[in-house]
Amino acid sequence: MAAERTAGEGTHKMAGFEIIPKDNPLQAHRLQRYFVAVGTSLLVLVFMAGLYLAGRLERDGLIVAGSGMLFCFVLFYVLFRSGLNLRFGDPSLTTAQIASSFVVLTLAMFYSENASRGVFTPLILMSFIVGVFRLDTKRLLILALIAVGCYAVLIACLMWLRPEVLDANLEFFRLWVLTGVVIWFAFMGGYVSGLRKQLADSKAALMDLATRDELTGTHNRRYLVEMLRQEKSRCDRNRAPFCIAILDLDFFKKINDTFGHHGGDEVLREFARCAVEQTRPTDCFGRWGGEEFMLVLSETRLEGARVRGERLRGATEQLEFSGLNPGVTLTVSIGISQYRPGEDIEQTQKRADEALYRAKMNGRNRVEVQGV
Repeated sequence: MAAERTAGEGTHKMAGFEIIPKDNPLQAHRLQRYFVAVGTSLLVLVFMAGLYLAGRLERDGLIVAGSGMLFCFVLFYVLFRSGLNLRFGDPSLTTAQIASSFVVLTLAMFYSENASRGVFTPLILMSFIVGVFRLDTKRLLILALIAVGCYAVLIACLMWLRPEVLDANLEFFRLWVLTGVVIWFAFMGGYVSGLRKQLADSKAALMDLATRDELTGTHNRRYLVEMLRQEKSRCDRNRAPFCIAILDLDFFKKINDTFGHHGGDEVLREFARCAVEQTRPTDCFGRWGGEEFMLVLSETRLEGARVRGERLRGATEQLEFSGLNPGVTLTVSIGISQYRPGEDIEQTQKRADEALYRAKMNGRNRVEVQGV
């Protein structure tokens, strides 16, 4: 029976095997790019098959190229699927994949006619251009040197082993042209890659501006709404609990009236800093509006949220404000509710608002919860 159970479990695991796993989006993205590279290599193999059918490439050349590609396909897939690629400086293994394609093309060219070797130059560039979108100038120059080195080794091997199919003057001219072209590609590709990085950085900066509160540096209402939507979807899908805490600074209008908006801004910033220090990486804290803030507590039930709220409330009492008069203290009232699977998120917010209202009515500087 134990043997049958073990066999059944093994069959289940095999049946559940995913070519591109979904549990790691970044690795899945790398695998998707890898399969694009595989498709490009297969297209190159089709071109080689055309040369073979035209009598321009020996059968051994087609076999070597196909075998080399198959070996590389399996090797890189195993590296990605096992996670061993994460041990390298470039987890996408872009440089290694392109370099391996140069080696395979070089082996195939050894078996080609002298006149048809020129056809392989565009194929080398097809492999090279993939790196333009991923690599900087330094790595592209390394690939350029590898491509030139492979071609130089090819010429040396032909001179030694197959001089009858070698036009030395023509091959050295091709080597000279290839050297100039791939070096040009390296510098231009590095320039394009730099522009793409600048664009990505600018996009990230704009996204940060769109989702951050300018005064406190915490997340803004737009971002919090999106996080609430995501937490609701996750809870409805797998029943993972989460809570909403709405925090309101007590007597903040009095602080503004006494110390002006500059003093009020300092209080908001210092409170936000304190709250972020008390927040777990899995939670989301931000400014909901005015002196009101929100904390989305992921994977947290009501009692755990109450403990977190009390901890933040106590830390707020200990805050000191260098720009205000000595002895100025700040307190916060907190209302907490737990999401009920299937309900509108506005209902959860309403219960948290009701709990906050009770905290205000019961004397402020306290935490109230609205039961599930």
